[in-house]
Amino acid sequence: MDIFKVIGIGLTGGILAVILKQYKNEYALLLGLATAALILFMTLDTVESAIGQIRLITERSGVDMRYFTAVMKVVGVAYITQFGAQLLRDGGENAIAMKVELAGKVFILGLTMPIITDFLEVCINALSAV
Repeated sequence: MDIFKVIGIGLTGGILAVILKQYKNEYALLLGLATAALILFMTLDTVESAIGQIRLITERSGVDMRYFTAVMKVVGVAYITQFGAQLLRDGGENAIAMKVELAGKVFILGLTMPIITDFLEVCINALSAV
């Protein structure tokens, strides 16, 4: 299973980073970034497969694809934001990590505005009909 490979790479990268940190803190940070990037790339096939399955279910259900696309973008922004913020925290940049998280939340708000607008229009139309 691929998860064992990911765990092995993570443990190896983590142990090497701890050892390197004693001698060259900059190299330990770069090794941590490289390890994180490798793990991220190893998960892309699984993510692609899951998105394909969700897309198929969405098409069969008759749900508007705009909503599916928006939800997938929101999930992607959330994961990428968390990943980036964690990397910054690992590098000791907590203040910047917090700003990245705030920016991610703002982007998510922007991505969901069309859905919120559609929902409010439905509510207004329903109330107008009563």
